[in-house]
Amino acid sequence: MDGLIYLVGLIVVIMAILSFFGLR
Repeated sequence: MDGLIYLVGLIVVIMAILSFFGLR
């Protein structure tokens, strides 16, 4: 279960980074 939470958190971080670079 902890692995799923970690995976979701990682995806959220990646999406945030992609959106950040998309704004640049």
